[in-house]
Amino acid sequence: MLESAPFIRLSEAAAGVVLCATQRLARQLRAAHDEACRTAGARVWSPLAALSVDAWLGQVADAALLDGTLPVAEVPRRALTAPQVRLLWEQAIAADADAASLFDREGLAALAAEADELAQVWGLAVDGQVAEETASFLRWRERVRARCREGRWMGVAQLRAWRVGCIAGGAGRLPARVTFAGFDRHTPQENELARALAGRGAVVARLELGRDASAQGTAVGVADREAECRAAAAWVAGHLAENPAARLGIVVPQLAAVRATLTSALDDALHGEALLPAQAEMPRRYNVSLGVALADWPIIETALRLLRLAAQPRRIDQSELARLLNCPCWSAGGAALEARARLDARLRELLPPVVSLNDVLHVARRLAQRGLPLAETVAHLESLQSPVVRQGKERPSAWAALLPRLLDDAGWPGGRSLSSHEWQAAGALREVLAEFAAFDDLLGAVSFAETVRQLVRLCREHVFQPQTEGRPAVEVLGPLEAAGAEFDALWIMGMNDDAWPPPPRPNPLLPAAVQRRAGAPNASAEVQLAYAGAIHARLLASAPTVIFSWAQREGDKPLRPSPLLAGLAAGTVPPPLPTPIEARCGTAAIESVDDHLAPPLPEGSRLDGGVGILRAQAICPAWAYYQYRLGARALADPTEGLNAADRGTLLHRVMERFWNGRDSASLAALDVEARRLAAMEAVAGALSQFNGKREAPLSPRFSELERERLTRLLLAWIDVELARPAPFAVVACEQEIEAEIEGLCFDIRVDRIDMLEGGGRLILDYKTGRDLKPSAWAGERIVEPQLPAYATVSEEEVSGVAFAKVRDDGCGFVGLCAADDLLPGVKAAEDWAATLDAWSTAIRSVAAEIRAGEAAVSFVDEKQLDYCDVLPLLRLPEVRALREKT
Repeated sequence: MLESAPFIRLSEAAAGVVLCATQRLARQLRAAHDEACRTAGARVWSPLAALSVDAWLGQVADAALLDGTLPVAEVPRRALTAPQVRLLWEQAIAADADAASLFDREGLAALAAEADELAQVWGLAVDGQVAEETASFLRWRERVRARCREGRWMGVAQLRAWRVGCIAGGAGRLPARVTFAGFDRHTPQENELARALAGRGAVVARLELGRDASAQGTAVGVADREAECRAAAAWVAGHLAENPAARLGIVVPQLAAVRATLTSALDDALHGEALLPAQAEMPRRYNVSLGVALADWPIIETALRLLRLAAQPRRIDQSELARLLNCPCWSAGGAALEARARLDARLRELLPPVVSLNDVLHVARRLAQRGLPLAETVAHLESLQSPVVRQGKERPSAWAALLPRLLDDAGWPGGRSLSSHEWQAAGALREVLAEFAAFDDLLGAVSFAETVRQLVRLCREHVFQPQTEGRPAVEVLGPLEAAGAEFDALWIMGMNDDAWPPPPRPNPLLPAAVQRRAGAPNASAEVQLAYAGAIHARLLASAPTVIFSWAQREGDKPLRPSPLLAGLAAGTVPPPLPTPIEARCGTAAIESVDDHLAPPLPEGSRLDGGVGILRAQAICPAWAYYQYRLGARALADPTEGLNAADRGTLLHRVMERFWNGRDSASLAALDVEARRLAAMEAVAGALSQFNGKREAPLSPRFSELERERLTRLLLAWIDVELARPAPFAVVACEQEIEAEIEGLCFDIRVDRIDMLEGGGRLILDYKTGRDLKPSAWAGERIVEPQLPAYATVSEEEVSGVAFAKVRDDGCGFVGLCAADDLLPGVKAAEDWAATLDAWSTAIRSVAAEIRAGEAAVSFVDEKQLDYCDVLPLLRLPEVRALREKT
């Protein structure tokens, strides 16, 4: 029906009603009509009646109620929104015993709602033998329809069909002409509307959109997706530099996937000042038609986190809690925000990954008593334990009234003035709460936890876009939003064969053959090609200059252009934009300064971290500077039970308790049972001391497992010690000395010192690592300096150093000695005195670098940075890029 309707211009369509494919097109046509009237000098004109199909059908139905042509008894009691429809489907699926084990019930409900709307809009009849998935869908659909009949509810597609039927039956007054605009394909439901209109005497037409002459278009291949965004941004900047009044468009089929990259590129090209926090919400010269989920806006994300915290106070993920504590959108700001960051750091160290609100409050109160300004934060967290949360079940409308009060008690949205975007987002949350309040008939009385789940879901489905000021020069659109838009120039991105035409995606709950016969959306490659071809032709008519771009690679995967680009002339990629520095300097010469020197240290300076700073300086000077001089450190990762550092600490405490004061003779005098009892005593004492210092002691079962592990390790290590050929006596455990190296003071701690019969000493360092080699002490930059440093500054004679490798898969010594018969498996150095001299030279050289302030990002082996606490500060991607250039 509609395919045969004649095309008319907007001036002819203005006498009737224009039904638009999108709300955006309706706004554009109204604006174009008003502009045409102003240009023509009309003193009085009627506004253009341009609306979406559903909005106009609603107006007709309302007017029919008023004039009596539509009986009140026939009107549905409620028009269901899309979220309400999906909720009905979710409930229908939950009532099915066969679907009880489904993992993603929400996703399946959305898929079923889509299938039902597809069947209604495209007239898909499903009968006969069907697959199990379709049979389940039909069973769920009957439940949904029964609920709707009982409540006299209608979903969007059903309501549209009912209203079309009312028009066909004579309800309402119709205009003389109805024009359809912006439809790239027409559904059977739209054709039925056209027939109903024609049957009542209305003239049905289609609006001719676009310019009279179509552009030929050019195609350009760009390196990758990011380069494609940068090229489009450079193209925009070039056009606006030549003509600031130009109207430009960027159309992206998969806009959601590249939105962040593209807006970043446009900001770099047009609004470099937007990097400043104060300018983050400045008006842009571009507008993106696609918003983001309301739940992703920081101020709303914070509100939802607070509600989730209140809903599940006994199981709080520390990663979620950390984001909340470090967000300024609630409670006090200023010093309190810094205090919350310190609370986050302390919680990571003390508590496991999943904690309770009571645990968090206990630590927060203790830190507040020590002087951190956390009193207000503690009060706001305590408010989340409100009796309101535990009062049982209420109807959605009651919860919708209580939630704002609960958020206010929790200090949301914070004690500061909201920005324009934040104020609009908070208003959108109030709209979502009002929408949830209308769920009374669908949900009945629900718990607070279910209320929060539904609210989070609604916020994820609600797309939010702050209001755009004025009329931006650049419009960033999806293919559907670009219907009817006209530009001076147009760039169309993402024209790869895997994205355009869109791949077919038939609904899996409906027979694929039925969808293909009807030509339903996504049903087949042929349907998608015809659809993409219609949009392609429409876009070519939108501007005199049209550029199609495609990415040549995605990572290591080569990509190809869309077949719709075949025959287009090859275009050129705009030159890259100058960097912000180049843009500011113009043609002036740019001088690079190699600023790798920190302020030097005065003689006698004491450095925290012991030999750790020597190790970091040897591997990468910047690491040593950031961590040990500036005090930067990584936040701890919460662990369940013990992390690697805890296990190492426990092992050291066990070894200290067992070996302190022992010698080889007393060890050999112990029989097997005595050694076992002594080992168990040392382990028990170490565990007791360890648990006494922890915020949350290890559980009895975990403590028992750790006791067994440590006892096993200690007994295995005792066997290694019994095999030592030279008698020894343990003279120190965990000994710390102060050493002066190149005018700097270092605290050096060693795990154990053994005295030999001849008077020499062996320095031991307990290690649990796998790859331990004496080569760590070789070269001009010693990456394991603890033992060599102690050996070179000790006033006593040192006869050897060794790692004491204590592992379940094998224990033993790894090191160097002055003679071969001092430790099992450890050979003598070729020249022990020369080795000590070489170590001293290397360590003093590194210490001299520290004192001089050497802080360059320089390293030999990047793998040695795997355990660097300040790795992000080293900016390794930039270092790699510089190395590739040189």
